[in-house]
Amino acid sequence: MSSARVPALLMFALLSGCATAQLVGDRAFTPEDPQVARTVVIEPLFELAELQTTTRTEYATLGTGYGNPGLGFGSGFNTTGPSNVAITRQVQEKPFFAKPLTLVELQHRTIAEVQRRRPSWRVTSTSGAPLLKGNVTVVRTIIEGNDTVASDRTLKNLAFGFGLVIWPLQFFNLNPVEETVRVYGLVERFEIDATSLQQRLVKYPSQPDFAVNLANVTPLRRQFGLDVTYEEGLLADERPRANVMIDGFVDRLASATIALVEEQP
Repeated sequence: MSSARVPALLMFALLSGCATAQLVGDRAFTPEDPQVARTVVIEPLFELAELQTTTRTEYATLGTGYGNPGLGFGSGFNTTGPSNVAITRQVQEKPFFAKPLTLVELQHRTIAEVQRRRPSWRVTSTSGAPLLKGNVTVVRTIIEGNDTVASDRTLKNLAFGFGLVIWPLQFFNLNPVEETVRVYGLVERFEIDATSLQQRLVKYPSQPDFAVNLANVTPLRRQFGLDVTYEEGLLADERPRANVMIDGFVDRLASATIALVEEQP
């Protein structure tokens, strides 16, 4: 290999390492719409996840200090410009799919995705309950947590570190990092009359919309462990990853919701 090609290949490896997250694998299978009219209410999602200890890195910008930069060396004043400093700390927080903002986004997207796959249904949140009539199917989803069940990020990090000295190892980074996150929980189906539903609406301060008091209503319940697999460059901006993970989970949750609603009791 000529020496002229080496810098170009290294540059290509680094550019590949900056590719932002995208989903891997096929979308969840959903059968064709059987054209059976239904009214489906999807509650705001609940969570029962335990707190996890995670490492969070935050960045602080230090100022320019004090004094007159023109005084020069030996004046005792800090004359350097602003700089960013990484601060790493341990925090206890809910896993990603159990955080309040994530739960709100999951409900909105799941309603839209279920409606897209089942145009014969009327799919709404609980705020639409006063307009409903007849039999209603209420779907409740409870997130119990999520874990990373597969990842080659550590191996890629080692290859990148050694590749700064042994440059052929950088070609290992032409392939992106691939990770699989498994989301655990359960989904429940309740059959109820629209009039009774309207009388059972309750509002919790932590919920963006009404919940439903479903005491004494027997659910059809299914537990789930849904996998979301994505890939991204080793050096990629992490911010797009959250949206990709939500998109992947909504795809699978919508399929699971449809299957439960159409399941014969």
